Amino acid sequence: MRIAVIGAGAIGCLFGGRLHLAGQSVLLIHHKKNIAASIAKNGVRIREPSGRVVRANIKTRTRLSRNDKPDLILVTVKAYDTESVALLLKQTRARNVPVLSLQNGLGNVETLGLHLGRDSIIGGTTSEGALTNGPGKVNHTGFGMTWLGEMKGELSKRCQAIGKAFRAAGFKTVITNNIKGVLWAKAIVNSAINPVTAIVHVRNGDLGNPELHEIALRVIDEGREVALANGIVLEASSRRLFARIISSTARNKSSMLQDIEAGRRTEIRQLNGSISRLGRSVGLSTPFNELLTRLVLFLERPKG
Repeated sequence: MRIAVIGAGAIGCLFGGRLHLAGQSVLLIHHKKNIAASIAKNGVRIREPSGRVVRANIKTRTRLSRNDKPDLILVTVKAYDTESVALLLKQTRARNVPVLSLQNGLGNVETLGLHLGRDSIIGGTTSEGALTNGPGKVNHTGFGMTWLGEMKGELSKRCQAIGKAFRAAGFKTVITNNIKGVLWAKAIVNSAINPVTAIVHVRNGDLGNPELHEIALRVIDEGREVALANGIVLEASSRRLFARIISSTARNKSSMLQDIEAGRRTEIRQLNGSISRLGRSVGLSTPFNELLTRLVLFLERPKG
């Protein structure tokens, strides 16, 4: 399978590197020339949880070309870059090439579908843990689960083929007929873990602290109410999923905490901000999500 990975960050390099080593033909895309050039020169380096290091020399460029003709486009960019990626793909992507979103937050599949056609979009999410400490350098911090599925709910041959490729690369993968419910369940849990850890600068496991735990549960309950009011059938109990994730990733720093520490923009608008916006659309108040959104946006502001 020819796979173009749009976004050569931690998740993009983890999936791109492992898929390449499993025999797939992978092209990595990163919009910054210096990062793309560094990965093209030095390859992808993955330190697995066991401490073993694997390397993959992968073709890397700054944009997709019409001549590339991938069988699958895997989107792993930050949620706030989804629209710009969709517009670029609209210019360079061949018709009917499936696009799999493997991103955090809400609204990614809808944005991609608006520009590229809803039938071409596959929803996905992963709980694989990955950190980057330089171009193409990935610490695979923990094994997780990857879900993907058609937005209309059917169990398609293309999803089965992608699942087979992911499993061959070592990713536990589930094909679901309720990917919307999975995406919402993951987003609700992330809306509790990411902003709270980013605001108080703690690791995921610290959310077991009674005071922080209570805040996180309030955020989760708001998200669940908004999801149900919007007709979403949640695939899993968000409270149980939250408990499982903070236990299995106790020593991890959330992606939002990493962004705040590095002075980068966060995905707060596409996470808690989206939950608040969708809550207002159905007449629901989400004070905890609103508060966390405003606090993280304050932390994003340039200092001085």
